[in-house]
Amino acid sequence: MSIERAILLADVSGSTPLYQRYGDAEASRMVFECVEGMQRIATETGGEFVRSKGDDVLCLFESADHAMAAARGILEQGARGEVSVHAGLHWGTVLWRGEELFGNAVNVAARLGGQAKENEVLMSRELVEHASASETSDLRSMGEITLRGTDAPTEIFAMLAEIDDDEDGVTSFMSQSTVFTARQREHVAKTTLRLSFEDWAQDIPEGRELKIGRSTQCDLVMSYAWVSRVHAAISVRGGIVEFKDSSSAGCTLTIGTHPEFFIRRQTVALTGSGVIELGSNAAGDNRPRIRFEVTG
Repeated sequence: MSIERAILLADVSGSTPLYQRYGDAEASRMVFECVEGMQRIATETGGEFVRSKGDDVLCLFESADHAMAAARGILEQGARGEVSVHAGLHWGTVLWRGEELFGNAVNVAARLGGQAKENEVLMSRELVEHASASETSDLRSMGEITLRGTDAPTEIFAMLAEIDDDEDGVTSFMSQSTVFTARQREHVAKTTLRLSFEDWAQDIPEGRELKIGRSTQCDLVMSYAWVSRVHAAISVRGGIVEFKDSSSAGCTLTIGTHPEFFIRRQTVALTGSGVIELGSNAAGDNRPRIRFEVTG
């Protein structure tokens, strides 16, 4: 059954340190009570409980105002309780099959929740547009971002617990290379990464990602012994080109006229033009040389 709803995905913040600090028995009690409280708040404000996996709660609401009321209640619980929380809130179409939900709207809510800090709810413009003015007056705009797995940017809003009145309490997307304002839209739309290797070439536009590795599931397959199954990934988000190495052998990069440098399981921003070599100098001259050029 396909339905249009507000989707709330609320989660316990930092449950691992709780177990390290309090031990399994006490920490599990704290997490259980927090999750049970989030579920109760959601249902009391008109939500329909879908499921809970470990330390999160997924609920649907017919009303965006009710969803925001639930989010505020959950934040208040986290602010005054033993366990902090964070959540994502989105409006969209979901497909309900049995006891599970499917659809991109659920993924968006999950990604918003994953970006939120302790005692913070991040929500999409789609959700805000379905809510009344009285419910949205205290929200803080985070600017426009391109969420992972989406093609188009969307404005994100933050709801904070009352204990967090300073700007340091607001999620900073600048550190995640994804923020841009309305004045930057034209630049973002034009930003393109061109990759070339031997007789292969491909352009990567805004909002897309390309994977490099030995696996045939990668976009650019490299059949070298030292290349990992998924060696690295390159994405273009918010007008910024991000290169992420996830391999054991690492990568050697040359950007513009700067000296080459080596990274392993690290992330860097690419600008201008240069060369990506999979592996370190120890791999010799047989390292595949992937050329890149950032335009826009």
